[in-house]
Amino acid sequence: MNGLRKGSKDLIKEINRSIVINLIRKSGRISRSDVSKVTKMSLSTITYIVDELMAVDLVREVGVATSTGGRRPVLLEFNADYGYTVGVKIEEKRVLFALTNLNADILDLVEKKFNRFDNIQDVVSMIADEIKELLQSADKPMEQLMGIGIAASGLINRQEGTIVRSSMLGWENVPLCQLLSEQLNNIPVFIDKNVNAYTMAELWYGEGKDLSNFICISVGAGLGMSLVVDKKIYYGESGGAGEFGHTVMKIGGYPCHCGQKGCLEMYASEFFLFNRGSEIKESYPETIIEDFSFEEVSTAAEKGDVLAIELMKSFGENLGYGILNAINALNPHTILLIGEGMKYKHLFLDAAVDVARVNFFSAANIQTEIRPTELGDDSWLKGAALLAITHLFQAPIYEESKSILN
Repeated sequence: MNGLRKGSKDLIKEINRSIVINLIRKSGRISRSDVSKVTKMSLSTITYIVDELMAVDLVREVGVATSTGGRRPVLLEFNADYGYTVGVKIEEKRVLFALTNLNADILDLVEKKFNRFDNIQDVVSMIADEIKELLQSADKPMEQLMGIGIAASGLINRQEGTIVRSSMLGWENVPLCQLLSEQLNNIPVFIDKNVNAYTMAELWYGEGKDLSNFICISVGAGLGMSLVVDKKIYYGESGGAGEFGHTVMKIGGYPCHCGQKGCLEMYASEFFLFNRGSEIKESYPETIIEDFSFEEVSTAAEKGDVLAIELMKSFGENLGYGILNAINALNPHTILLIGEGMKYKHLFLDAAVDVARVNFFSAANIQTEIRPTELGDDSWLKGAALLAITHLFQAPIYEESKSILN
């Protein structure tokens, strides 16, 4: 994106404005004096910035605080309905859409089936059409759409808005953000890995609010990781940090779609249930399993199917070794387990934790907490929307982001 406003004074003003508006957003309701205390800016500076934000209806006054003996301070609130965003999650066979306000509160949800082998331009047109219909059905004008955030699997170039390579989708070097923006009046479009989008929701609304260093591990059809260091997602040199599933679990093991053999994803995702289950099924003639999906194997395990129970236990142990390696390499405070596979955690989580608990740090009585997230499945979409929202209120503010305050 270009259009950055020049000048050091203007830049300082932008940064201060961004700090203030994001503090008000996160605080719910807060007084000018408390904003001044938290930001360490003078009250006169805060008053000037708040007046500016109120003039464009991004911030409003909402009553007074409880008296502490003096004049009761007026409370400020971020106007989350100033505009709207759309969060998009691209899966293997469907695309999920959520219309949100600027607090990432979901107002409407839509699901659309698609074929990943379709022409890319046709897929982009479908996504653009669904976004238009989502706004229309919610009676929201296109002019109030402030940005779009996309969560997808694979190696993502966030700066260029490109899916560099997604083995799940079979896409390479797709400039998705540009293609979609061109069909939607050049609305800003942002993209990140799906696990990073979920982690964004954790940072804003989940346990991540109170954690500085933690990891999210996504368990399901694949295996992903997002690493948070000092309350920021760590991306690595080329944006590919967190390819946890492609660390090698077994030399010469199951072939992975990435081109390697023995990747952890082949042993601690749904792929393992199919690969291992197909190998040993003949030794379990009494099994009721026909399709080695998470759902069917878990259902069979709950009915006492011996093969299913063994598969889920082995799956948990494999995941545990992956978590063990992550703890030893990264020493996080907490590991949060997310993803569709966590619906079946009662069948594998204990095995995973038992393996991971005995690690390099445990001898010194330093324990990493390992637990399922408390957020729901809609957090993928809330996180996708937050990709756009956080960019909109970052300093410097860009002209393409609607020049909100000009």
